[in-house]
Amino acid sequence: MKIGRIITLLLVIALAAVTAEAQSTKPTKRSTIVNGEDLTDTQGKIINAHGGGFLKVGNYFYWIGENRHDDVLVSCYRSTNLLNWEFRGDLLTRQSNPELVDANIERPKVIYNTKTKQFVMWMHYEKRSDYSLARAAVAVSSDIEKPFTYQRSFRPFNNMSRDCTLFLEDDGSAYFFSSARENYDMMMYRLTDDFLDVKEQVTTLWPGGHREAPAIVKRKGYYFMITSGCTGWAPNQAKYAVAKSIRGPWSELTNIGDATTYHSQSTYILPINGKKESFYLYVGDRWDGKHYFNSKYIFLPLTFKNDITMELPWKDTCNINVITGTVK
Repeated sequence: MKIGRIITLLLVIALAAVTAEAQSTKPTKRSTIVNGEDLTDTQGKIINAHGGGFLKVGNYFYWIGENRHDDVLVSCYRSTNLLNWEFRGDLLTRQSNPELVDANIERPKVIYNTKTKQFVMWMHYEKRSDYSLARAAVAVSSDIEKPFTYQRSFRPFNNMSRDCTLFLEDDGSAYFFSSARENYDMMMYRLTDDFLDVKEQVTTLWPGGHREAPAIVKRKGYYFMITSGCTGWAPNQAKYAVAKSIRGPWSELTNIGDATTYHSQSTYILPINGKKESFYLYVGDRWDGKHYFNSKYIFLPLTFKNDITMELPWKDTCNINVITGTVK
């Protein structure tokens, strides 16, 4: 009788475990993003795309970012509405190239080259055991959803290169921004026509400003860049600058958001051009430095008082309509 009760108890425990597992991987469909909560994909798994960038290809928005699980380095998700994200695969792993076996990859950004028909990824490259390399790295693919072919890592014009982003101009030229000189300078480079190398060191933005986490967008003929201070994993006051030409001159830095940027760090500014309106989303990482995989995301609409004044008000939720171009 006692053995029978033990067996029954074990069966109940096993059934509960199976039920819990099923619930944790239950496909989800959301109508709004709740900022600061876990964001899961269409299979119910946590999205791993930190420090990421976004790219619109056809009817899909692609979200490409850091994934540090196991031997994965960069992963890809896609969505038609920015609310429900489907995992599409790992773009870079430690098996992609011998140089990546002991690598840390941060802040991958991807743009498309219409001349070469290649998607080109730039990123920050370090060794897991040594954070002093401060190099940029490049990878390419003819298919945004397929693994990228890793090219190399290097220091642009012999400058250190850490937090970074890419910007594709209307005329097809491309620019790379990255933190240099132990993050005290924000460097701006123009890329070669194939986007695989730096062609020109354009300027140093805010020399000695100690800025990182650049995110840039163009709106109504003006360029806006958000950056963060350098406080490790701890959040700080984000600042933005504006310019009439991407090559400058850039304005002085102005505070945006609150003193901790709502406990986040900028990673991307995503423009949404709908049938009725256009809007711009601030995408940030809410880092957990002690437990990286507990880090969250926030999506917030940027507002503009005029052509050169940008604001970032807090919203608990973000309800996006990419068809009309509205966000609530």
